[in-house]
Amino acid sequence: MDDHFEAYYKKGNIVLPLIRKPPLYLSYLFMGNNSLYRAFRTNIRVYNYTFAFILVKYKKDI
Repeated sequence: MDDHFEAYYKKGNIVLPLIRKPPLYLSYLFMGNNSLYRAFRTNIRVYNYTFAFILVKYKKDI
């Protein structure tokens, strides 16, 4: 096994928490098969880029 991996992950002694089940609506967006859900999956990168831009902090210099 890779020495770096073993050192970083303490030879498997690190336990990660289980991933929680997503909210029902989010599950539908990723697993649903109607046109709305397919459009969401097609455009998810655009949504991510949009929200990343919107969430930038701005502090005006006085």
